[in-house]
Amino acid sequence: MKKLLFTTLFLAIGIGYVFSQEDNQTDANPIIVPTQIITSPTEGDTINTLVNAEGEESKVAYNNGVTLYGEGNYSEALSAFSQSLSTDPEMAQAYYGRGTCYMQMKRYQEAIADLTQYNNRKKDANALYLIGYCYFLMPDMDNALKYFQDAIEQGFSNANLFYYMGVINFNKAQYDEAIKNYTKAIEVDNTHAFSYNDRGSSYRMLEKYDKAIADYKKAAELNTKLDIFKSNLASAYRLNKEYDKAIAAYDEALQIKPDNYKTMNNKGIALYDKKDYDKAIEVLNECLKMNKDYAYAYNNLGLCYYKKKEYQLAIEAFTKAIALKSDYGEAYVHRGTAKEMSRDMDGACQDWNKAKSLGVKDLDDIDSYCDELK
Repeated sequence: MKKLLFTTLFLAIGIGYVFSQEDNQTDANPIIVPTQIITSPTEGDTINTLVNAEGEESKVAYNNGVTLYGEGNYSEALSAFSQSLSTDPEMAQAYYGRGTCYMQMKRYQEAIADLTQYNNRKKDANALYLIGYCYFLMPDMDNALKYFQDAIEQGFSNANLFYYMGVINFNKAQYDEAIKNYTKAIEVDNTHAFSYNDRGSSYRMLEKYDKAIADYKKAAELNTKLDIFKSNLASAYRLNKEYDKAIAAYDEALQIKPDNYKTMNNKGIALYDKKDYDKAIEVLNECLKMNKDYAYAYNNLGLCYYKKKEYQLAIEAFTKAIALKSDYGEAYVHRGTAKEMSRDMDGACQDWNKAKSLGVKDLDDIDSYCDELK
């Protein structure tokens, strides 16, 4: 009876599956670049006919900064905006321009300081959004969320803003809130592929696989160049136990990015779930050709051999996984169970106790079980 318990545990602990959520972040650039060119007052201007030399110099420097920014020369643009501010410290647009340069240069604290100066003078909700985005990139999610919400309260609406709020919710496991924000992003821009993708991931975490599949499909339709959308669609099919559709979607993802070893690993798992262990072994070996140091693939290979009752090959695969990832508790559990089936009871108990020390759950009875084996 105890042996049945640990065989069940072996299957329940699971395989080295890799979701792609960590790759879901959009690389879309949300920065609204400074484009306003300030010109000298035209002849006959009744508002500001006289322009002193210092004021004119500041505007010329600002305009130069805008041009340099547009050329992607952020370092020199920053110097030009600084020159503008040195002659006119109240030149609000120069704070904005320099702040966006700092953002491009990943100097987020300095960007926040300049964008705050700009907002103090102009009360611009876009500046609040950019400040929030700086905090998002640092990352400081609490402050990011605060500034995003402040921007919304001042009437700012932008698909990326709602998307980033959704990402924050997702990372906090607030999946219902994440869905609400991704939906708002889609309402603003119904072509925002990353919002469909990440909303699908939120549905996936809530085990609402039909909705996840629909969103992943939409993301893949909107952007055919990124393999991640097809890969995530495949993952949702797999979790919904539609294994043939999962395998087909993984193949489509691999057509886009043939060297993605994580996708190849996950395709192997779909074949494992389909109980096609020989094909799974073939695919997992292809994965290891792409990345010979991928511990999860060795673990999954071991599971396939275990299912085929080839316990020595399973032990060898689990051992390679552990050699690559010494804290891989699940691989210790799996190797221990394979050793048990090979009648190496001492080795099995050593592996299970190691897994327990690494924090693997459901091993509370391991000591009494191993005592019975002595």
